[in-house]
Amino acid sequence: MKSEKKQLSKIFIIVGVSWTFFIALMIIYLTYQKYQQVQALALLEAKTSINKDIAYRKWVATHGGVYVPISKETQPNPYLKVKNRDLNTTTGLQLTLINPAYALRQMTEQYSSLYGIKSHLSSDKFINPKNAPDAWEKQSLQSLLKTKQDVYKFHTINNQKYLSYMTPFLVKEECMKCHGEQGYHIGDIRGALTITLPMDRYDDVFFKGLITTIIILLWVWILGLVSFRWGYRSSSSHIQEKIDLYEQNLFSLVSLIEQRDNYTAGHGQRVGEYSRLIAAQMGLSHSQQDELYRAGALHDIGKVAIPDSILLKPGALQPIERVLIEEHVNAGYNLLKRVDIFAAIAEIVRYHHERIDGSGYPNKLFGDSIPLTSQIMAVADCFDAMTTNRIYKARKSLNEALMELTSVRGIKFRADIIDAALIALAKISLEANHSQRPTTLLEMERFSYFYKDSLTGIYTYAYLNFLFFEPDFDQYKQLWLVNLGNISQFNKAYGWEKGDDLLKHYAQMLQEYYPQLPVIRFQGDDFIIFRKDDKVPQIEDLYAHWLKEVGITVTVSIITLDKETVRNLETLQSRLAKR
Repeated sequence: MKSEKKQLSKIFIIVGVSWTFFIALMIIYLTYQKYQQVQALALLEAKTSINKDIAYRKWVATHGGVYVPISKETQPNPYLKVKNRDLNTTTGLQLTLINPAYALRQMTEQYSSLYGIKSHLSSDKFINPKNAPDAWEKQSLQSLLKTKQDVYKFHTINNQKYLSYMTPFLVKEECMKCHGEQGYHIGDIRGALTITLPMDRYDDVFFKGLITTIIILLWVWILGLVSFRWGYRSSSSHIQEKIDLYEQNLFSLVSLIEQRDNYTAGHGQRVGEYSRLIAAQMGLSHSQQDELYRAGALHDIGKVAIPDSILLKPGALQPIERVLIEEHVNAGYNLLKRVDIFAAIAEIVRYHHERIDGSGYPNKLFGDSIPLTSQIMAVADCFDAMTTNRIYKARKSLNEALMELTSVRGIKFRADIIDAALIALAKISLEANHSQRPTTLLEMERFSYFYKDSLTGIYTYAYLNFLFFEPDFDQYKQLWLVNLGNISQFNKAYGWEKGDDLLKHYAQMLQEYYPQLPVIRFQGDDFIIFRKDDKVPQIEDLYAHWLKEVGITVTVSIITLDKETVRNLETLQSRLAKR
């Protein structure tokens, strides 16, 4: 689930970048839209202005021109050749005929000085020098003569931005009065009117609107990021809660296993840690390493389904017991796969006892049909088993365990996994308390299930197997072998049930006398007491008066314990046979 958290971080980064990219695109798009709107407004003003001029020109044309007093501003038009162009009134006022084009020029010059909008009449026929077109007008006139469509352009003149808009002057019937002699016909293009509109006002509107838009979008962007961040933290918190719950469940299950079987105490977590080290050495991802650690911690969870008589048995298992204990793999898999948070590690646990030569269980898989992670955990499990004290077998040293792994390289385990393990595990420190032996009172009582005599309640002969492998066995200096004589005669006289009661009471007496020492029932009528000192036994202490009353005798043999003569059960039996 830590991988989910990393994935969430990646998603948040992708969403944040995408959101930023989206806002940037919106700024670009709205900038373009606003620019288009400003141009559209400028075109609208240009069309409105030019239509006003055309309407004025039409009014003048429909009235055959306008007579105005001759003045400095309104001199007679030298290019207008019509009858009665200039008149004298009875009052002596001299009038001159202003044709539509002349009248329009007079009006637009006044309008330009007031509003900065320039109008210019141009023609492809240079009758009037003032109508001579500039470079853009000349080019536009050529297009206009062909299409009879308005022409416009946004351009820069003397470092100032302008909109130039040209519309054609079509010759109409009322125009023939003045221009009939010039060879024009109705419908011809007499020339064109160009409006040149400064764009500085529109640029100001554009930039002010753009800044407002950008500020709004930046706030939207920030609010979006804050929302994403809140969502990320909320989701991350939810995932963390799942991780915490996962960890609690994980270690609760581990604790459950350890309380049932003391051998697994620490074993699962060590296997998980060894698996993670090997996986890291092999270059597996962090998520795979984490999964391996958790799988290692729970790889023996299936043992909760195994009967105590098999699971906790300290000795070698019988074939049928071996078959039953191997079922812990399937039991663990079936348990884990039902829980969503453990489903990912269930497959690892399922195959961790398989071997590449097919000698493993439960499915006898070969080679690469075994998942890589399961094979890694199998090596880690084997290594920890070798470096942990067992009841009948002392643990191997670090170098011995690594050599043992080398011996099965490419046989039971993949060569590359063994190679990685030899490197990853070479520097670990083995704790001295890795042992299968019980330490707590509860563990001792559960452990003693296999060694307690059902009749007397003291240890059985089988307990010697465990005792000889105790690390502190050297503390025992001597062994007392206590033999009860005449038990068979007692049984004949009083019956077997009374004989059992006698043995039970005598065993209880020995335990009361020597509460801190191992007392063992040996070969039916004999008892063994291990001593930590060299004290000589006193028959009076071991020979109760009620034994004498029924004719039971007590003899004691002393065997000195040392590593040379008594180091295991076989050597003890040899010494007892010679007494």
